[in-house]
Amino acid sequence: MRCLRLLIAVLATTFFPAFAQLDGPGSTGVSASLVRLFGTNNAFIAQVEVQFLGKDNKELINTPMTFMLLENKIRLEVNMARMRNKVQPDALARVKPLGLDSVVSIIRPQKRTTLITFPKLRAFVKLEMPTSEAEAFLTRAKIERKTIGKEKMEGHLCLKQQVVITDDNGHKSEATVWTATDLRDFPVCVATRENEGTVVMRFRQIQFTRAETNKFEPPTGYIECADMQILMGGPVVKFMKESGTTMRPASNPQNASPIKPAPTPSKKQ
Repeated sequence: MRCLRLLIAVLATTFFPAFAQLDGPGSTGVSASLVRLFGTNNAFIAQVEVQFLGKDNKELINTPMTFMLLENKIRLEVNMARMRNKVQPDALARVKPLGLDSVVSIIRPQKRTTLITFPKLRAFVKLEMPTSEAEAFLTRAKIERKTIGKEKMEGHLCLKQQVVITDDNGHKSEATVWTATDLRDFPVCVATRENEGTVVMRFRQIQFTRAETNKFEPPTGYIECADMQILMGGPVVKFMKESGTTMRPASNPQNASPIKPAPTPSKKQ
């Protein structure tokens, strides 16, 4: 159970909440509001840098990932070895011996499921997506954009906009978005400010290509686990035995420093 709490703590401070800042009813981390910002760009592959910025506008957490979108299906690939984490500096050292440092999340609203896969373990956990969450991905919403300037961001001339998205239930999500006018109006940078702090998402190496459909299906040959506890008691134990690794004692995740509000990001040219 201490391993399970550690895993949850690590994931909670890496990529899941970053996307939840554009919150909807989501528990998967990627919200319908974020997907709506892509407009007609419903098939692409990109590299994304997700940052949590502190009160002094300095980076607390930086998580690079591969982001794939195919219509309403999303795939996120995270290798924690590439992550910088000042909140939990030893996060990688704690999860790597368990084979949990590589994570792929597959969100499938039409099937109302999310797959959390662990390539090193050749195992995955299937999570049921609440109906309201799935429907949010599949329905339209009102999007209001207010242009507040023009800036160069990630090498592109962009319209800097304040965006408000209102769903059918009247729930509003707000963000500052840099939309590249030379790249199909793609949102190359998205910044949101919540009580927990400022989250910045920068999209790079954007390819408007369709990922293979099997990228959004359960991986062939992987073991399906009913929940994370079964994953910890089965595939993780097997991985540790085969690799000859040992588990470091887990620190109390409640001792982690909280993420505090911060200003929006400076532009990159």
